Amino acid sequence: MESNTNSLNQSAANNGLVVGALSFIIGILIYYISPGLMGSTSFGILMLLVSLGLYIYFTIDLRKKIGGFWSFREALRGIFLMAFIAGLVAALGNFVFYKFIEPGAYDKISGIVSENLYSTYEKFGMDEETIEKTMEKVMEGMKSQFNPSFMDLLKTLGTGVLIQFVMSLIFAAIFKKEQPIFASTNEE
Repeated sequence: MESNTNSLNQSAANNGLVVGALSFIIGILIYYISPGLMGSTSFGILMLLVSLGLYIYFTIDLRKKIGGFWSFREALRGIFLMAFIAGLVAALGNFVFYKFIEPGAYDKISGIVSENLYSTYEKFGMDEETIEKTMEKVMEGMKSQFNPSFMDLLKTLGTGVLIQFVMSLIFAAIFKKEQPIFASTNEE
C-alpha cells in the first residue's frame, strides 16, 4: 500500500507539472501570437474547455499509472495534488512573466479587453452607468492578473486551492474505480 501511495504522489506531481507548464505555455503563446483573443468571451470558454480536457486526460493517465484502480480517497488525493501543483506552476509562471518579463502586458491587454467588453455590453443593451461600473470591476480583476502584487498572487493561490479542491472532489467521484473484490469466473 505504501508503494502505491508513493507511486500515486510521484505520478500526480509529474502530471501536475506537465499540466501547469502546458497551461502557462498556452497563455504565453496566445499573448504573443494573438493578444486580441484574451479579451474574447468565446476564447475564454474555449480555454476552459481545453483546460478541462487536459485535466480529464491527465486524470485518466494518473489512474492508469497506478494500476487502473483507486478508491475515492486515493483519487481525491492524487487529483488534488496534481491540480494543486498545476495551479502553483501556472500561477508562479504567470506572476514572474507578467511582473518581470512583460510588465507592460496590463496596458496592452486592458485596452483590447475594454474595447471588446464595451461593445459586447452595448450589444446586450446595458445602460452606460452599468457598463462603467462593470468595466471598473473587470479592469480591477485584470490588474491583479496582469500586474499582480504579492498579495494578488496569494489571493489567486487561495482561490485556486478552493476551486481545485471542489474540482478534485467532482473528478474523484467520476473517475474512482474500485478493484473488484471477487475475480470473475467463466462458467460454461
